[in-house]
Amino acid sequence: MQRLPRPPFSPILQPARRRLLKTMAVLPAAAWLPGCGGDGDPAPVASAPTPFTYEIGVRTVPGTALINATIQDLGLWASHGVQPVDPVPIDDRREWTPEAENNCDVRLYGMGATINYLSKGVQFTIIGDLGTRAEWHMWTLADNPIALTELKGKRFAVTQLAGTDRFYVDLFLKSLGVSQDAIVYVPTGGVDTNYTALKNNQADIWVTTEHTGILIDRENRLRSMAKISDYVGKDWDPYVVLAKRSTLKEKPALVREAVAAIFEAVQHIDRAPRQENLDRLMKLFKVDQAMAERLFATVSLNPSGKIKLSTIEKMRNHYIENGLITAGSAPLSAIYDASILGTR
Repeated sequence: MQRLPRPPFSPILQPARRRLLKTMAVLPAAAWLPGCGGDGDPAPVASAPTPFTYEIGVRTVPGTALINATIQDLGLWASHGVQPVDPVPIDDRREWTPEAENNCDVRLYGMGATINYLSKGVQFTIIGDLGTRAEWHMWTLADNPIALTELKGKRFAVTQLAGTDRFYVDLFLKSLGVSQDAIVYVPTGGVDTNYTALKNNQADIWVTTEHTGILIDRENRLRSMAKISDYVGKDWDPYVVLAKRSTLKEKPALVREAVAAIFEAVQHIDRAPRQENLDRLMKLFKVDQAMAERLFATVSLNPSGKIKLSTIEKMRNHYIENGLITAGSAPLSAIYDASILGTR
């Protein structure tokens, strides 16, 4: 009888060989093919994401908070090869300097605050328009009503004397024909402390955004005296993407990837089912469905990211005409850079 040839491996080694083959079947080819990490060749190592300093400004803004959460949930920073890190914090916002404020490579912020800070020497520039806007209100307590004709001598709670809320106090006063010298500024250092000052009779009026009022006033004590769109119109103060000028000049590829991640999130939000966005807002702000609906109603989007020059010109001209900034302190060429996303 003819003998069958002996198997190439001893029977005792067959289970080990089968395990090896199974492992090779499920591993990526690069893990075992010659020249790709197999046969003694080292496997290619993925490059580490590039760090950059980043913040979203006031974290109670539903639009920017939703964009930031969507970036994180979808892993968009990693897919664009960048890694945000927190900047050096400003410990006490009542004491403000341009150097301390200019602490981020990339930042999400309001256009009005941007123009204000640029006029004071902060070295960043607008590179994209998120489209989401904030409606600023002048608030008082419902049990302490104040007429617009009664502003003289009133105490206005502000975060800091050089901050955005102080800027909007002045804009309201100018629009209503009231001198800044006729009122009292009460710097408290924060949003929560502004509200507390109002409740504790340390201030009479607080100027802040609609969404901030929604989030902080769980007792339903605030009443709006006026809103800024009554005086300047709806096309006003969108949230924008800023870059530090030195970073944009020295690391343009890094800025491009960060911006690409941000607007990929904006486009996702624009297309996503409404409930997905509401669920994200409920998780972010720890609110119920009804409150999330109110917050989402304050969100608008500009998926292209293109900068609207007419809005910049309108805001800048209004500030100059009302004496809030000078033309030389914030030249139009310094306010924006269209090299990444362009204009509309």
